[in-house]
This record gives sequence, structure tokens and C-alpha cells, in this order.
Amino acid sequence: MRKNYLLVSMLAFGFTVAAWGQENAPPPAKPADSGPTLAATMQFIQEKLSERGRIGWAETRSNQPGFTRRKFVQLTDVMADPAACTLYTSEAVDNAIELPPGRTLKPGGPLTVDDLHIHMAETDTISFKQIEKITVVKMQDIENQAFAEAAHPEVTATLTPPVFYVKLEASNAVFSVHTSTTKGAQAPVENETTSKINGFTFSDEDAANRVAKAMTHAMELCGGGPKKDLF
Repeated sequence: MRKNYLLVSMLAFGFTVAAWGQENAPPPAKPADSGPTLAATMQFIQEKLSERGRIGWAETRSNQPGFTRRKFVQLTDVMADPAACTLYTSEAVDNAIELPPGRTLKPGGPLTVDDLHIHMAETDTISFKQIEKITVVKMQDIENQAFAEAAHPEVTATLTPPVFYVKLEASNAVFSVHTSTTKGAQAPVENETTSKINGFTFSDEDAANRVAKAMTHAMELCGGGPKKDLF
């Protein structure tokens, strides 16, 4: 914050107030931004996401004993563009459902053979100018919160091993997502959506926190962050 400094000089038989730097003198120099540059920060984010590798976990649900859902995610392409403050990613997601021993699928049931194996190719566009909040949360907590918000608090999910999610949030649907989903032997289904939430999974909590810290720095350098009222 800039300040004007006043020098008050007391003279014999009177007082004279001299205002220094109020009009004619140039303002003090603005301190340089601390921390890595935007280019270095975006490069760090790109490298850490690229080296993340394939992450997998198993999920069981309290209302479906014996069923195991296995999920594997892997970023196949990551490009950070500091000039546009934008991150472009491509990700492969594989879901598989394992039935309890001796259980078979019945015609007309809630699950079909095609539901047991689902592959999705996803591409995302994320602007750091539009991100408002970045946190690291457990994926298990996200799953259970979703059940509670869907009016099913009695359903709980357990993820093994623990998975951590760098959660990116905005008050508007600003994250662009394109998906191509293939269920079993069916033809792929293309879909283009926008979302208020996006993010990345990590098997290591420390790695998730480091990337979240770098993304927060990029968000601040790009002018993102919580929206502030003008008045």
C-alpha cells in the first residue's frame, strides 16, 4: 500500500508543516512478486502431472456387499500454456465391476454385461483465471458427500488404498470437458459439458499438496481466486 510521508518541522515562534512526496515526488516502487514466475510454476505443474503415472483403487459400498468397483486413471497428455493461463489435459479412465462369487447377472436387472467394463477418454481445459478455490480432499470423502447430497446418507463408500484429490472449484461452470465413453461392446458415446468442479487424483498426499500449492500460486498470478464484491 502506498503512503505519503509527512515531515513535521518545529521552528522557533511557529510551526511549519512540510508535506514531502505528496504530489511532486514519484511514488515508491512496488515490491516485486515473491515466488516462482508463472512460466516456472506452470512448467512444474505440467511435469508433476505428467509423471503421476497410472493410479488405481478399489471401492466397496455398504449397500452392495460383495461388489467391488475398480477404477484406474492415467493422464495421457498434459500441456500448460502460461501465456493463456490454461492447462490442457487428456486422461484415460477405466472402470470395472467385480461381482460376488457365484453371482450372475439377470436379464432386465440394474446391471448388464456392458456395465461391468467402461472405458472413458476425457479431455479438459482449465483456466487458472477462473479457478476460485483449490483444496486437497480424500476421494472417499467426496464419494460419501455425493451419497449424502443425493439423499442417501445411509450409503457409505470405502476406497482402498486411500486416494487424494486436488479439487478445483468455481462458482460458475467454467471447466470444459469432452468425454468419449465406451461401455462394454457398445459404440462410444461423445459428450461435451462444462462443470463447476474439476481436479486430479493422486496416490500420494504429499505430491497432491505440492501440486495444489503450485496451482494456487498460478491461480493468484493469473488473477483467479475468490470473487470479491466491488462495493
